Amino acid sequence: MAPHLEYTICFCLSGDRVLMLRRRSEPWAGLWNGLGGKIEPGENPLESVRREVLEEAGLDVLSAAHLRLGGLVTWSSLGEPEFEEGGMYAFIAELGPDGVPWHGDREGPEGMMRWQPLRWVCDLSNAEVVGSVSRILPRMLATRIPAEYRCTYVGRRLIGVSVRRFGSPRALATA
Repeated sequence: MAPHLEYTICFCLSGDRVLMLRRRSEPWAGLWNGLGGKIEPGENPLESVRREVLEEAGLDVLSAAHLRLGGLVTWSSLGEPEFEEGGMYAFIAELGPDGVPWHGDREGPEGMMRWQPLRWVCDLSNAEVVGSVSRILPRMLATRIPAEYRCTYVGRRLIGVSVRRFGSPRALATA
C-alpha cells in the first residue's frame, strides 16, 4: 500500500539556479532542500505548494513561466518510527528571466534561502543537500513525465531511489 502524501515540495528554477532552503529544524536541519510543507485540511497539493512558497519566499508559483508536477516522492525508513512511511507532491516552477525578485541570502520562517547553482544542488557528493534531492531533481528536470521516486532509508541515511511510472508495478530505473 502506498503511503499517504501529506506534504509538498517545490523546486523554483531561474536559469541555472534553484531556490533552496537551509532548514533550521528537523527534518533535515542544517541541510539545503526545496521549499514546501504540510498540506493543510481542505487544500489540494497545488494550493498547498502555492501557499508554502508564498509564505517562505514571497514567490507566487502560479505566476511562473512554467509550473508542473515533477512527480511524487515517497519514502520508507527502517529504524526511525516517525520517519517510516511518507510522501509528497514535488513541483517544478520555472521562473522567467524576470521571475527572481531578490538575490543573495534571505532569511525566512523556516531558515535561510539562497539561489544555488543547479549543478551544485545536483552533485551526488554534496553532503550539504538533502541526499534524495541530488538523486531525483536531475531526473525530474530531464523528463516532463511525472513519476514516483521511492526513497529507501536506514534511519536517515539514503540507501536507494527507485523510479516508477504512475500505476506501473515495475521499476523503470534505480537512481
